[in-house]
Amino acid sequence: MSEQLSATPGEAQTRPPARLHEKLTPSAQGAGRWARWRREARRTSGWAGLLYIVPALSILLLFEVWPIFYNIWISLWRWDIGPIRFVGLDNYVRLLGEGFVTRDYNEQLVVGEVLHTLLITIYFVLGRVPITILSAFGLAYLLFQGAARGRAALRTAFFLPYITSSIAVSTVFLWIFHERVGIANAVMLELGLPPQRWLQDPIPLAKRVGEWLGFGALEQLPNLAAGPSMALFVVILYSIWIALGYNIVIYLAGLTSIPNELLEAARIDGATQWRILRSIIWPLVTPTTFFLLIANTISSFQAFEPVYALTRNVGMGRGEAGGPLNTTLTITVYIFRNFYEKSNSVGYAAAVALFLFLLILGLTIAQFRLFSRQVHYQ
Repeated sequence: MSEQLSATPGEAQTRPPARLHEKLTPSAQGAGRWARWRREARRTSGWAGLLYIVPALSILLLFEVWPIFYNIWISLWRWDIGPIRFVGLDNYVRLLGEGFVTRDYNEQLVVGEVLHTLLITIYFVLGRVPITILSAFGLAYLLFQGAARGRAALRTAFFLPYITSSIAVSTVFLWIFHERVGIANAVMLELGLPPQRWLQDPIPLAKRVGEWLGFGALEQLPNLAAGPSMALFVVILYSIWIALGYNIVIYLAGLTSIPNELLEAARIDGATQWRILRSIIWPLVTPTTFFLLIANTISSFQAFEPVYALTRNVGMGRGEAGGPLNTTLTITVYIFRNFYEKSNSVGYAAAVALFLFLLILGLTIAQFRLFSRQVHYQ
């Protein structure tokens, strides 16, 4: 005590406190970091935020992630009501082999079942997605340019088919395109064209139009290479009519978010309506278009209800969906047939389902790579 009191002021300033000379042990350093992390977590409410997402995360893991891994497990088995025999990758060998190219009874190479359904699905996607997006944008633009007073009623009218029961809508379409009493054939007769069988016709639409116009060059093409059949054409019309309202509402939301000052400034500068549409409105709704392109592509590849509702035999439902002659057999209906209606084919259906999942995932990534740079957010 006397030595500390006798120390000069300069020595007292230069002598560091004794605790700074002490070296902390690793356990003490870890305890200090843990205490700092706890203080930071309490400050930012980290644990409370994690607790809020636990219900949504649990549902996502239970109904989205777990079924993918369970589907992979099923695809490795010969499976009926339950597992019968472990087959490893045999279902995938079958899928990539005879599923794409096989031989007929005359030992000639022909298109396999999976490739056939994939081509039908591609026709369905190419027929539905562009027409739905362009039609939705055109109708939404007309609503956007019209009077604001009746916009809500028209928006509700366009959206109504999207929420209407699919059974009711399919019943109406079955009546419209009935080969005997349908309105569609009445219109055809008024136009001087022969009545059609529509949903019962496996002939491609291009060949039918060639017959009406007297152009027979397409007759030499195989039916699968000549485009969608008449039956698939009706299914595409049905799916467009169902999805149009949703796309219109999304486009209207994008159009109404455009600042009115930009449009007024363009009109003051003398820009025509077409120039405003091309140079201002369309670039500013590209995020909406990009979203609808991805959403419609995914939903079209996954489409099951339009085909099943229109092409199955009413009251039977034993696998007739996809007719006539499998010209409307999309890949989802093919999975349904193998899963529910063919014996010991559940594992193969799971393999095809995983193939469809990877295909959609690849297409979505490709769309992001190709079109994301053409999206203008400002």
